[in-house]
Amino acid sequence: MSLLHNDSATLEIPMRLVVYLILTAAIVALAAFGLSNLKPAMTADIMEKQVGEISASLNTMQYGSARNLIDPDSPGGNMRTFRITISEDMDYLAFGADPDPDNDGNLTNTKEGLITDGGNVIFYRSASGGKIRKPLEEYIELREGLLENGRWILNNANRKHYGAVITGKGKYEITFEMVYDPVLRKRYTLVHFTDELNASINPYDPHALPNSVWVNAVPGSIIADNVTEADIIVQLKDKKGQDAPGDGIGINLSATIGNLSASNLTTVKGRAYASITSETTGTAMISATSPGLNPGSAYLTIKQVPIILDFDRWIYSESENLTGTFTTNREMEYEISFLGNATYFTLPLLGMWWPDAIIEIDGVKIDGETIDSISLATEKFPQVILPAGTHTLTVKLKNDKYLPYVGDTNLYVKRVTLSG
Repeated sequence: MSLLHNDSATLEIPMRLVVYLILTAAIVALAAFGLSNLKPAMTADIMEKQVGEISASLNTMQYGSARNLIDPDSPGGNMRTFRITISEDMDYLAFGADPDPDNDGNLTNTKEGLITDGGNVIFYRSASGGKIRKPLEEYIELREGLLENGRWILNNANRKHYGAVITGKGKYEITFEMVYDPVLRKRYTLVHFTDELNASINPYDPHALPNSVWVNAVPGSIIADNVTEADIIVQLKDKKGQDAPGDGIGINLSATIGNLSASNLTTVKGRAYASITSETTGTAMISATSPGLNPGSAYLTIKQVPIILDFDRWIYSESENLTGTFTTNREMEYEISFLGNATYFTLPLLGMWWPDAIIEIDGVKIDGETIDSISLATEKFPQVILPAGTHTLTVKLKNDKYLPYVGDTNLYVKRVTLSG
């Protein structure tokens, strides 16, 4: 029997098409619904993967070199750079601190004194997944950076440290660098990023009790003019050597030589400050004690006030000398530095000649150093031990050469400094 003559078959074809279309529409709708719910989950997975890679790398880089934050000539510390993607679903990604510890969705209204994290943590929050806290090893100290005069330093506005918070959809390139603070003697992982928030870091464990007193003098040396001073920082420490809180704890401060601005201090948030000057040279031991706590001490080098002989004159021939007198109070070793510049003599194929500066003290030659700069430069001479008394220093020119239209080796002497 032919299908064309079967009326039931003729009616069955459109019914099947309707069923197929309904099923197809249902599948497409379910797929679209599933994808819409899958997207936030995929976003959370991507962020979790990014944070996991960063935390693993941060742990590894702690063993690398660290840049001295105070020394402008210090080489860069161990660095890592990451490319981070922040999707529309993400509210923020924070390094070192929680920018919303009260969980009200406002990143700008954190109340003063609210206990936050101590730097070894990463936070991120999404609209669908909520807030995620990723703890790091306790020795990792993340800090927000601040670019100042071409160098990244710690952002310590209001004498606080902050975490770095990234907000807003987009792709970011973030660099982490190991740095060292010689004042507090601490290593930090500095984030080369500055935000407009104030996600402060709590440097203390609020439950830790003070165990010892730590003291430091900055800078590590001063001159004995009774005016130049060093700052003294006293910090309470817990059993692990971490900073500990504590208000109103009395500290007794003493020094073997020098003049302290105060000998009885009281801590505020675990810390206290003083200063010291001296008119006596030597090494001062500064001690800090408090009842029930292990004492701490630091050393400060107090140097002789530099002896400066200003000449501000040119020497044009080997027959000319510059002479100055000075007095020393006691026998000690002095460093000698020459500040000046020179002109040179040159001939084709034979090169150039620069003059030598000769320094004598009390008729005894200390040394001769070539001055090979047309602009002011400092040249170090060998150290010398001088007894107490009055001395004569002489500067001479050596290697004097002159030809018209060729060159002339002249020596300009700005000053000579002797420092103990």
